Amino acid sequence: MNYVKTMVAGVLFGAVAIASAAPVSITLPQETAQLKPSTHPGYVVATQMCAICHSADYINQQPGKMTLTQWTAEVAKMQHAYGAPLSDDQVKQIGEYLAITYGSEKPAAAP
Repeated sequence: MNYVKTMVAGVLFGAVAIASAAPVSITLPQETAQLKPSTHPGYVVATQMCAICHSADYINQQPGKMTLTQWTAEVAKMQHAYGAPLSDDQVKQIGEYLAITYGSEKPAAAP
């Protein structure tokens, strides 16, 4: 019987604690990280789309000298595994921009 009283008291105390809890509010600091500027069309797409889910710091923290294949796979993972609203063409453009700007790819020679 004491077990039941203890259990009921615990449930009632928990309900009172939940009912009286104030909402939690968090103020995040202003974003300061930025992608490295580029004339590559993928730069514009990346600045518009990548920041929907994460800061540019996430890109800066990736291993250096990743290849075009590796960067494109990372962006495709964002599209398929995490649901990033990217078209296949945008995945390709962002992958190219990241591989050239942060990775091991060299920009294509001007015609």
